[in-house]
Amino acid sequence: MADDDLPDSLEPAVDIPPRDEPPAPPAPKGDLRIASVIAIVTGAIVIAWYLFVATASAIADVDNLMWIQIGMWVLALISFVCGILSLNARMARELAAAGFIAGVAAGLLSVTIGLFSGLELLG
Repeated sequence: MADDDLPDSLEPAVDIPPRDEPPAPPAPKGDLRIASVIAIVTGAIVIAWYLFVATASAIADVDNLMWIQIGMWVLALISFVCGILSLNARMARELAAAGFIAGVAAGLLSVTIGLFSGLELLG
């Protein structure tokens, strides 16, 4: 058998049709980055508010304080729920851990500081 019968390895294969593209992989499950980011942002807002409440001496000068306190309770609840949802994350686990910590911290601060200061404001 002569080498002339074999194809040249440097020539492009023009007579071979291209392969079909494989289907795209399905969307990954457990991607809860949105819930983690929501937990972190709302948790940071709640934590900043309660640090302000704990350190400010002239807190009574703020108008509509009752509505702010109710809003902080709602934000703390949202942060806590999103933080708990972050526990199910299979991707971006560091972000999910930060979301969980922020959610739990916002929930605990809302229960400890927010409950007593809220009762003073509302009652």
